[in-house]
Order: sequence, then C-alpha cells, then structure tokens
Amino acid sequence: MRTEPVVVAVLVLVSSLGGVPAAAADQSADATLTVSVVTESGAGVGDATVNATWDGGQTVVQTAGNGKAFVDVPEGADVSLSVESDEYIRNLPRVVEDASTREVTVEVAPKGKLTVAVNDQQGSVEDARVRVQTNQGTVVTGRTSADGTFTTPDIEQGEYVVELFKAGYYRNLTRQTVGESTLLDVSMRRGTTNVQFEVVDDNFSPPRTVSEARVEITDIGTQRLTAGTVTFTVPVNTRYTVTAKQDGYQSNETTIFVRENGEARTLAINREPRLDLSVASGRVVVGETVQVTVRSAYDERVEGVTIEVDGESVATTGPDGTADVPVESAGEVTIVASADGVTSNETVVQGVTTATESEGTDEPTATATDDGFSSDDLPVDVDQPGFTPVAAVVALLAVTLLARRRQ
Repeated sequence: MRTEPVVVAVLVLVSSLGGVPAAAADQSADATLTVSVVTESGAGVGDATVNATWDGGQTVVQTAGNGKAFVDVPEGADVSLSVESDEYIRNLPRVVEDASTREVTVEVAPKGKLTVAVNDQQGSVEDARVRVQTNQGTVVTGRTSADGTFTTPDIEQGEYVVELFKAGYYRNLTRQTVGESTLLDVSMRRGTTNVQFEVVDDNFSPPRTVSEARVEITDIGTQRLTAGTVTFTVPVNTRYTVTAKQDGYQSNETTIFVRENGEARTLAINREPRLDLSVASGRVVVGETVQVTVRSAYDERVEGVTIEVDGESVATTGPDGTADVPVESAGEVTIVASADGVTSNETVVQGVTTATESEGTDEPTATATDDGFSSDDLPVDVDQPGFTPVAAVVALLAVTLLARRRQ
C-alpha cells in the first residue's frame, strides 16, 4: 500500500526539476559559439547585438561588457553572424561554416555615412545607380534622388570604391575614404559609340548575308544594309531592342546592351516557313498513283509531310521528300501538303479512266477493205515528193489486181 505514493512522489519531483524539457533543449542546441566582438585594436565591444542566422533558424543575443556572447546553434550548420552597436558596425556578416563548439572573433569598425552628389553639365543627375564596394564585395547600392544625391545607411568608416552608372553616360569609378559623415561630389559625362550590324541567314553553312535587310533600333531608327552591314551611333551603356527584317523572312527581335566601346553584332534571320508541292504528272489513270515532291523555302526536300487528297490524308513524304499518292476517282482531285501548321500550294491532278484518255491523243482505228486488206496497208505518203496523183492511181490498180489473183 505504501508503494504507489512513493512512485507518485518521484514522478512529481522529476517533473518539477524540468528534466524532460532540458533533454529536449540539449537536442536542439548541439553547439555553442563563444562570440567575441572586438574593434580593430582588439578591444571588446559590450552591449553589441549579435544576430545569428542559419538555414531554418535564427537567434539574437547581446554581448557582455567584455564583448563576449554565447550563441547556441545546430551542430554542423553554416551560421552567419551580423553585429551592430550604437557606435560600431560590421559591413558584411562573418560566416562560420560547419559550426561546432568553439570561439569566434568578429571585428567591427566605427560607424560612418557617405553622401554622393552626382551632376553633369546640365545639372543634377537623377536615377544614377550608386554602388559602394570594398575588395570583399558590394556593401550598399542605391539610386540618386531628384536632387542627384544618395546617402548610404550606416557603414564602416574606411576606404571604398564608389561606382556610378547611368544609361547614356560613361561609367565613373571613384576611390573615397568614408568618415563619420562624408560628402562626395562626382561629375558624370554623356557619351556615344558606334554599333555595326550584319544580318545573315544561318540556315546556310557558312551563314550568308541577307542583302537589303533592314535593322531597326527602338527609339533610334531604321536603316537598310549597304555593302552587307549597317552602323548606328547610339548612347553608351544602354540596353536596346533591335529587330532585323526582310521581305520573305521571319523578323528577329533581340535585346542587346551597348557598352562604351564600338562593337559589331550579327543578327540571324530565316525565311518564312513554306512548303512547295509539285507532281510528276497532271493526268493519272484512276487506280494508279502519282509521285509528289515537297520542298521547303530553301528548296530542300522535306520528310514527314502529310499529303492530302481532297481533304483526306493519304500519304507521308519519305526521306527524299516524295510520296506516291493514289488517285481513286475520275475528274479533278486536289492535292495539298501540310506540316507544323504550314500548308503548301494546292495542285490539281486529272483522274482519267483509260490510258488513252491519259495520253490525250485520238488514234484512228484501222478498217478492212472488201478485198481483205486493211486500210493500214494502203500507201499514205501521197504528199511526199515524186509521188504524183497518177502514180497513186497506178499503185491502187496494182493492189486491186493482186487481190483478185489471190482469190
């Protein structure tokens, strides 16, 4: 009877000590990083915020007066440590790969700010892209406002390269030391460059120039090729939409980025898809076949094309681009080829019931005479030189006498 109360008391004691949650907590925090936040001189920075992130998790801690903080993270994770305090900051996170319980030092620098003012010969330059970078990578990017200025958020005081970029202007790179609050005035310069285009048909090997083709650049203009090329003068560092055109060809629209140096571009276009159907004969005996040939816009024989007779599929072209098409009825039948949404010209073939009709000639039928001779046996070249009407009569009499002797 005393056993049950003892067991219950033990269970209550274990729960009150938090034994189960502690075990779960140990499983979720497998490694402890001892993070030391220090200045360039090695002095610890107290009350700094350490933001630790990893795939699927995050934690935030504060450093003690000696600049140290303990960060629990999953064992083996790649952990990114960002640090900031009232006076100090770190531009780029410190990355700890394959985390394990160990000490990690994160160096910070005094906070500073940079204001960039951009102008040209006409005044302030709005919407210029500003990139502030070190040899470790880009720290901050932004664009100038209507008054031509851009101010960074808090960054480390130190040396930077400031890159300015805008379409129609030459790129500008300036080295700048950033202090607590620094102003940088920069002048940008407009510029143009030449771009040469050639338009080719790359269906051929090597590609062939498409003479008289036209090249259009949106918002710039259109020019026709002369001597195989065309040249445009355009603003530098700008993205353009370019279209190559020619009658009988599919237009080719592409986007290019033109930098500061002259360059040459090749634009490829191909002929519009076309199927040309031809037949071996325009008259075919009913029940026989007629050979058809299908060629592309490049006069190449096309395989796998469906052949239809009066709207009904009857054959498919082989590797040589031909097919034997049956003609099943007399009169006109219409043959057409189609493939990939492209339809050929319609070709009409005459179906005939006899070979005589198909040849298109009327041969005279031989008739027998009373004396048993066929009319084919009689001389017919009466119009030949030297064969007079008198000679014809004599020949006829001779034939008649010969017939009587045979009787």
